[in-house]
Amino acid sequence: MSRLAILFLMVAVPALAICLALLGLETLLTNLLGWFLLVTGIVYAAGIVILAWIRREQFWEARDKGNRAKEERGDRSFWLITLGMIGGFFLSPVEYLYFPAILPRPAWIQIPASLLTILGAALFVWARRALGDSYSGHVSVTEDQRLVQGGPYRFIRHPAYAGYLWISLGLAVGYSSLAGLAAALFVLLPSVIYRIRVEDKLLAEHFGAQFDEYARRVKRLLPGIW
Repeated sequence: MSRLAILFLMVAVPALAICLALLGLETLLTNLLGWFLLVTGIVYAAGIVILAWIRREQFWEARDKGNRAKEERGDRSFWLITLGMIGGFFLSPVEYLYFPAILPRPAWIQIPASLLTILGAALFVWARRALGDSYSGHVSVTEDQRLVQGGPYRFIRHPAYAGYLWISLGLAVGYSSLAGLAAALFVLLPSVIYRIRVEDKLLAEHFGAQFDEYARRVKRLLPGIW
């Protein structure tokens, strides 16, 4: 991962997380999703500060510390998915707070939207725990890395990215945000698809027949479809 990307993760991401928490605080009294943004922003910012600045851990690298066998050249997929996540997570509360309503804003819709958002976050956490020491913010494969097929990886090959999409869609629906919905569908989704293609290519090259057999059984994002 480039120095610019690492600096962004260590400095800009905690700042963005705090901004997300503040947006949640601003919408707390009128929208249930404000609680999600507030808690998520605080936890994410605190986690990065603890890992990067106190423990001095390189959290963007896999913890198994094996010799890197293959990796993405440059950080194109990182920047694309980062842009998609910023749009998908921030535009919905910003539109809700500062722009006239375009879509109807019934209070009842916050309940299913909050459920979708929480399920997306739970899916992401489940996927992260299933990866364990193999998790890396940079698309790479180490020599001793195993192909994870347990947990949510039994059902789809990229559950963490599915979690991002669920969260983004939940926020867009819960805040009745046209901009957030557009960001989820036309910015975040394409960036996720690109990142998936990059990851699948590296995994196929590294694991060979094992990955090919896994890919035949398990779809990328939608079980039985794609």
